[in-house]
Amino acid sequence: MTKLDQMRKGTTTMVVLKLLADAGEPLHGYEIIRRLETSSEGFFQFKEGLIYPALHRMEQDGLLESVWQDEEGARPRKLYSLTERGRHQLEHELQRWQSFSQAVNQMLGLEEAPL
Repeated sequence: MTKLDQMRKGTTTMVVLKLLADAGEPLHGYEIIRRLETSSEGFFQFKEGLIYPALHRMEQDGLLESVWQDEEGARPRKLYSLTERGRHQLEHELQRWQSFSQAVNQMLGLEEAPL
């Protein structure tokens, strides 16, 4: 795994929670993968082997809830949505990310120091 892959993996929870918060509807795993790739212009290209265990872990942690959707002629799909705990976790993750990215940008001279 490359350093960039490790960084992507480290942001999985945050980007999935944000995507589901913005979606306005429950989404199945493949749709989450597709939307993450599209909205990041291809930067986030998660494989099923990474996203499904992450979704399962987030569900076990109470950040997501799921329901099974049955469609005639198709396999049942598990739809994921954010819980209230997931919304709070997203706020926390976004605050941490903002602090982290601000500090890194400041160190690299990419952003002026806050007043």
